[in-house]
Amino acid sequence: PSFDIGGFDAAHKLLILASIAYGVHGDPEDILIEGIEEITQEDIYFAREFDFIIKLLAVAKRACDNKVELRVHPALISKDQMLSKVDGVMNGVSIYGDCVGESMYYGPGAGGSATASAVISDLIDIARDNKNPMLGYKILPSENFMQILPSEQIRTKYYFRLRVRDEKGVLAKLTNIMSLNDLSIDSFLQKPKLKTDEEVTLFFTTHTCCEKDIKRAISVIGGENFITQKPFMIRIES
Repeated sequence: PSFDIGGFDAAHKLLILASIAYGVHGDPEDILIEGIEEITQEDIYFAREFDFIIKLLAVAKRACDNKVELRVHPALISKDQMLSKVDGVMNGVSIYGDCVGESMYYGPGAGGSATASAVISDLIDIARDNKNPMLGYKILPSENFMQILPSEQIRTKYYFRLRVRDEKGVLAKLTNIMSLNDLSIDSFLQKPKLKTDEEVTLFFTTHTCCEKDIKRAISVIGGENFITQKPFMIRIES
């Protein structure tokens, strides 16, 4: 179960698909992998307020300079996206093409019958000495292999949750730290608190920014004396 919760099972599948589609050769240690262990009811509350759904995604995206983003992590996606409807033991693979737009493949990804079907299919291919290219892709020549983009160069939108002391000036300090680290706030929400509570939960989303900037800002914010819990971040995929 820890392989599913920690994102490692999805990472193995991502590396296989990326090797077929992009000729990328990598190990799990080479890519960003985060699981769903730290997601709380407060994150689900925020997602609902802003019409998001939280899903564990495996993302392969062509970047610049012949490089590919490979990452596995929980993400906020719009509740109107098809991937938001994938639930239970079902898996969904969404593919975006330049001309055709989005195509989606949907089916069972767990359970005895689904696993047995995939294993038997592989055994039949081996027995028949089937050499057809996987999913219609031919193996790329080694000189055409693409490289994995370093995770600190990823660019996307971000959501983060902060638990802070209910004091004057906290919000001003937070926005100043974000500005100094090249972050632009897109939305902000403060969860209502109990009368006896001396702490509040703040939720922010950013415009598109760089992974290294968001991590640097969170590191600085985490060291402030008004922070009472470790800051938590989730990426947003549109």
